[in-house]
Amino acid sequence: MNRRRLLLAGGVLATLATVAALVSWTQRGRPPSAAAALADSLAGERWYLATLGHKPIGHYRAWRGRGAGGHFEFRSELRFALRPGGETRMADRLVFDRQPPHGLIAAEHAAEGAGEPLRVVVREGGAEIFEAGEQRRGAVDGWLALGDYLAVERELSAGAARVGALAHARTLDFEQLAVVANRWRILVRDDDGAELALEGREPGVVVRLDSALAPVWMRMGELFVLRRVAHEEAAQAWRTQPPPFARDAPRVPLDQPIARPEALERLVLATERGGDVWPPVATVDANAHAPAPAEDRERALAATLAYPVDDPRLHALAERAVAGAAAPQEQADALTLFVHRYLDYQDASRPRSVLETFRERRGDCTEFADLYATLARAVGLPARTVVGLAYRAEEPPGFALHAWNEVAIDGRWRPADPTWGLTRLPATHLPLPAGAA
Repeated sequence: MNRRRLLLAGGVLATLATVAALVSWTQRGRPPSAAAALADSLAGERWYLATLGHKPIGHYRAWRGRGAGGHFEFRSELRFALRPGGETRMADRLVFDRQPPHGLIAAEHAAEGAGEPLRVVVREGGAEIFEAGEQRRGAVDGWLALGDYLAVERELSAGAARVGALAHARTLDFEQLAVVANRWRILVRDDDGAELALEGREPGVVVRLDSALAPVWMRMGELFVLRRVAHEEAAQAWRTQPPPFARDAPRVPLDQPIARPEALERLVLATERGGDVWPPVATVDANAHAPAPAEDRERALAATLAYPVDDPRLHALAERAVAGAAAPQEQADALTLFVHRYLDYQDASRPRSVLETFRERRGDCTEFADLYATLARAVGLPARTVVGLAYRAEEPPGFALHAWNEVAIDGRWRPADPTWGLTRLPATHLPLPAGAA
């Protein structure tokens, strides 16, 4: 799992905190604000067991209360392991002013175990980012108050949110370094609580709340689940079981090779036990390209922690890579071949950030794809990393886990594979559905 997907998971977990709790308090004799009064009704520390499929892989701890100076604090920590010796830790902390309007005064994000340690410190509208042995600064877009952060609880506790309605809340997205709006669709409202689905940014995220509006479980794409348990010991049960994946990448062998895979134009995939990961029948057409809506194109141009587009060294490298190419397709092709030659392929024992990849000039398919996406964005081409299965002809022939890219050209997503140096892809690359990648 690379840093981008870890940050993505961290962003979803931060969103989970928007439906969480704080301890009771009063402001030196003054009546608490509406946001503080709502916080008074929610409290404490909670533990969750994290599972992939039905296999325990980690735990999540959420704590809400009063920290130094009496300010509101939200803390969370996720620990998990998908491979032997590969434990990852992610921690977030948000601090809101004790005085109305309870604005966000500090925030931190840390990740360890996925490449070099990452730490982000947010204060007074700016961020300091410590990554790959370097320190850089960034601006944080937007302002966040406690009332906005707890807006979902406010609507539910007031009885205003009905089944089918949308509840809106805001949170700090560490990946984008921006305050973002989340839309929650009310799926269930009963005496036992409520069930909500996150719309727009992260399809496939569903949260169940109890009658006190505390999270009972969270589900991502039917695969990753956080389920509340009674105490820390129960949450730590995953440590007694082996991780779900060996060190080798997952591979699906075939009983016979595909003749001339480079010329394959259409592939029909039927799954026996795909569940919600794969549809029963999926078709890959080398000549069919999905539409790229304006919202997705804008998101695929953004400078983020995972894609440091605004780093002047990467910007200069991107300009060098597309020198002499004018049309978007020509630039996309030039970038594909440039990244293919610029990096040396090396199976990674751990994920690398884009800055590490740039500095060391080596990595596996994920590093190739993330560097490509960063350079493409730097020259104005909307690009994103895609995860799925790709055909490998080596014995035994089959499909192996792989990463490549999509670039938005003329309103459509067009694939490219910088790892293998392919500017046009045959129907041998099978993207995982959006909610499962």
